[in-house]
Amino acid sequence: MTRAGFYAWRCRPVSARLTQDEHLLTVMRPLFEASHGTYGSPRLHQALHRAGYAVSRRRVERLMRVAGWRARVARVYRPKAGTHRWFGQHANHVQRTRAVRPNQIWVGDLTYLSVSGRWWYLAVVLDQCSRRVLAWRVGARPARTRTWNHSFIR
Repeated sequence: MTRAGFYAWRCRPVSARLTQDEHLLTVMRPLFEASHGTYGSPRLHQALHRAGYAVSRRRVERLMRVAGWRARVARVYRPKAGTHRWFGQHANHVQRTRAVRPNQIWVGDLTYLSVSGRWWYLAVVLDQCSRRVLAWRVGARPARTRTWNHSFIR
């Protein structure tokens, strides 16, 4: 590009295409945020079409890429193969027996919780008779625990 061409480009007004893109982005932002970031270009394209905007899906893709928007993908639970078979081989003796006094049977569980958009793992040990929480631990990953927050474990 020549020097004169550069200065001529700098003085030109904003193109109609860029103006349309900016307007489309202002229309797309509430739609994307209303979906909590789950809408990708196909759904956003459908939403724009329903709102009366004639725009191609590829243009929506490009505008999302320029704006830095990426759709969050919902993770589908798929059980591991053979899990039911493995658990079927090992009898659950705790279901058949009941504790009649404290400290006979301890039971535990591990679950995960979404806190401020981040997954945290919670492990709990309970006394089956009194249903008292004996120990618990919260961590960012389900790793082996060395330190427990406990009230009763010796």
